[in-house]
Amino acid sequence: AYSAFFHAQASHFKQEIEKHMVAAFSCLELHLITTGHAFGALVFHLLGMNRIRTATRRLKVVLQRSALKEVCPPYCLCESNWRSQTISLDALEEVEFNGFSGADHEFDLLELILGCAPTLKRMIVKLSDETSASNDGCAKIVNILKACSSVECDVYHSSGLMHGSQNCPST
Repeated sequence: AYSAFFHAQASHFKQEIEKHMVAAFSCLELHLITTGHAFGALVFHLLGMNRIRTATRRLKVVLQRSALKEVCPPYCLCESNWRSQTISLDALEEVEFNGFSGADHEFDLLELILGCAPTLKRMIVKLSDETSASNDGCAKIVNILKACSSVECDVYHSSGLMHGSQNCPST
């Protein structure tokens, strides 16, 4: 019953977005407040919409953490099968993540976008305060980005200092 309700809401959400879309755009900027739920399914659902998928050249995702630290219940729909899906993001040239915390679903979305966007030229990841303090999180991001030799990849600490990039090895 909850699954049917969720899919009905997702369909309504999609219709509302399409109703309010401008005729021509090239940048999709999402400001998301997370309360413990994974946001990858939502972002991937939006990117899969035909008008968004074919027009978006630049994607910017700004993540803000809620003071409420909720945990998804078992079988939460935010953890649906979006990780195994693929879409063609042929127009996407640049992606920027602000507030990247290093949660598994964030890494999954990063890798999925890298795999679905053959014309991607640049990836910028700005770390959250928590991830900036963690060398493991930084190293994992840099390793994922290094696998894409054709993409210019930059990782920034929350202080603004560059951690490393594809074109200049991490320090």
